[in-house]
Amino acid sequence: MEMARRDDQRVRLRDVAARAGVSVGSASQAFGRPELVSKEVRERVLAAAEELGYAGPDPTARRLRTGRAGALGLIVAERLGYQFTDPASPAFLSGVARAMEAGPMGLLLIPDSRFREAAADTVRGAAVDGFIVYSAPRNDPRVEAALARRLPVVTVDQPRNAPTPFVGIDDRAAARSAAEHLRGLGHERVAVLSFVTSLDRDGRMQLDLSVERLAGYREALGNAWDEGLVRTCRPNASEPARRATLELMRDEKPPSAIVAMSDVLAIGVLQATAELGLSVPDDLSLVGFDDSPAASLSSPRLTTVSQPHEEKGRLAAEWLLQAIERGESSPTRRRREILPTELVVRETTAPPKRLRS
Repeated sequence: MEMARRDDQRVRLRDVAARAGVSVGSASQAFGRPELVSKEVRERVLAAAEELGYAGPDPTARRLRTGRAGALGLIVAERLGYQFTDPASPAFLSGVARAMEAGPMGLLLIPDSRFREAAADTVRGAAVDGFIVYSAPRNDPRVEAALARRLPVVTVDQPRNAPTPFVGIDDRAAARSAAEHLRGLGHERVAVLSFVTSLDRDGRMQLDLSVERLAGYREALGNAWDEGLVRTCRPNASEPARRATLELMRDEKPPSAIVAMSDVLAIGVLQATAELGLSVPDDLSLVGFDDSPAASLSSPRLTTVSQPHEEKGRLAAEWLLQAIERGESSPTRRRREILPTELVVRETTAPPKRLRS
């Protein structure tokens, strides 16, 4: 048996075809479209490839030939590790995966970074057929780089001004429903645990989601709105929420209720109240946002705003795959889907003590 060629003698597909006794076209199909050749031909080609040390067709050459990279790019708002710890992200990724199951497509995650221009370079060089932008800030260099490539792009949640198809929720109305619930119970001193509204000092990289939810809380609370009761928590994690709640509840005039922009922040509130020996909802009412698995498993079970994370991912990937299949070469505004939300009332809200005494 002939030994595999030396490293400086590159094995090519035509060498494999000659060894297997088939045409170059049949050898190519054996690797890329095996359903088009017989089992006997495919086995001969693979055996010849193994003998010659041939790993398969050059991916770059294949992209040039087909015009497809065979992968989607997913631009996410946070660092990579966050995508596997935040309850909302796995649900969203599950929806993306559902839409991608029909075909052999890969997924490239492009996280945020302190080195945003370097991250934008990653977008510029990414071997993908299109991008999903998941909850990114306005003026994010990565989003601008994706749009400049004239590939299909779908935006989820934010930025809301991107000239692309959009999938999201009415964040302002959803937040308003949470605060209206507390006002309806009689709460007049309501604190807010917020995400950051911008990622840079000049406010250029604005987070539309945070701005909209703050506006919804403010509208519902009306004359009960108190800027001094707003706390910004960064990152979206229980620890900064725990610290903010300890500060709020140790004040001379503590709030009787808290609205949190995520269930993760709400869990931090529950940790702080347990530390202070306070009861929820007897001493403090609490409303979260997301309806993550933790909301129904916490004790007490969390009142929260439910939103369809998985459906967002499924629709975004489905739309993007359709655009790629149609051969669209640039973004379009034609599709916009605002998905429904629902306030799920459980065990963490009740009228304030003054109305129960």
